[in-house]
Amino acid sequence: MYPGIDIIEIERVAQAFKRQPRLIERLFTIREQEALIGKGIQSYAARFAGKEAVLKTLGTGLQGLSWHDIEILSNVKGEPQVFLSLKAMDQVSARGGSEVRVSLSHNRTQAMAFAILS
Repeated sequence: MYPGIDIIEIERVAQAFKRQPRLIERLFTIREQEALIGKGIQSYAARFAGKEAVLKTLGTGLQGLSWHDIEILSNVKGEPQVFLSLKAMDQVSARGGSEVRVSLSHNRTQAMAFAILS
């Protein structure tokens, strides 16, 4: 098992989106963008922290991957689910794993995520 954790200041995410309006498209898939419509900046920050935490479980950072290779969507119960591209799944397999799970949380000022590759 390989853990990954990330914490980020929500205001930092908000400022980055203001400075770079296309950043949302670079970081999030179409399905993620659609799921986040009407949600607050906290939800975007938590999803970004989730992607960072998943990358940490892989041990490679973004090397050979893009942000769209990691997709985090909620299931019908509202639980975040990680969907990985074939390239990302190859890295999971290379570490002897078969899946990555993630937990997301936030308060007014910070968002955090914990991921585990198993």
